[in-house]
Amino acid sequence: NSIFIGMVSKLGLLERSDTAWNNSEYGGVWDGMRREFEMDDRFQNLEFKLNLIQNNTRFFIEILHNQKANNAEWIIIGLIALESVLMVMDMS
Repeated sequence: NSIFIGMVSKLGLLERSDTAWNNSEYGGVWDGMRREFEMDDRFQNLEFKLNLIQNNTRFFIEILHNQKANNAEWIIIGLIALESVLMVMDMS
């Protein structure tokens, strides 16, 4: 979302220019060009794709986090088992 918002705010493509606000003829041209280039549809598609990428990235990061947590749990189990074996050997 921040990428999309940054792009829209820096380019100013979704905002009318001051000239278009002051002169209705330029405003009509601006509206016509906006329809001609399908700006609304393109930005909706772009936002959808960016959200899809963001959700996929979150998903893969969560999978990596779970794998690391799983490995840490197995290491802890192994260390507890090793400590138990050493304690039994020390007792005998």
